[in-house]
Amino acid sequence: MKSTMLEVRMAAIALAAAAALNPALAQQDKGTLYAFQTRAAVGGCPPLAWHIVKEPDNKLTGFVASERTHHMASLEGELNKNGTFELDLDPTMIPGATGKVTVKGTTGGDYINLSIDGPGTKCDGITLSIPRVVGGMGGN
Repeated sequence: MKSTMLEVRMAAIALAAAAALNPALAQQDKGTLYAFQTRAAVGGCPPLAWHIVKEPDNKLTGFVASERTHHMASLEGELNKNGTFELDLDPTMIPGATGKVTVKGTTGGDYINLSIDGPGTKCDGITLSIPRVVGGMGGN
């Protein structure tokens, strides 16, 4: 009887260890990281460093930085069911902005495609494609 209980306990421990070490199970709760450093664009849009995480619950979090990270603004929002999103961005991040600045975009596959819109920004009408990072956060 004691031998059977010990075998059951050992089997349970082995199953728990195998499940914990399974890469597919270990990555289920991790988000997908999209990151990229854009170059300065024609018209005065500055180089921007993007870091966006799409969580399993479709929340988007991250930041955008300019001037070698001297200016940083957090990004937070939610992905709509149709794959679109809209995030507010601190207007001091974009030269010339005179009011509310919005980051609008879509996700699909290996990229988040976005554009920056706001009065007076030098980035209006420019679409950026931010690639998914493979590795790091599990490469989902």
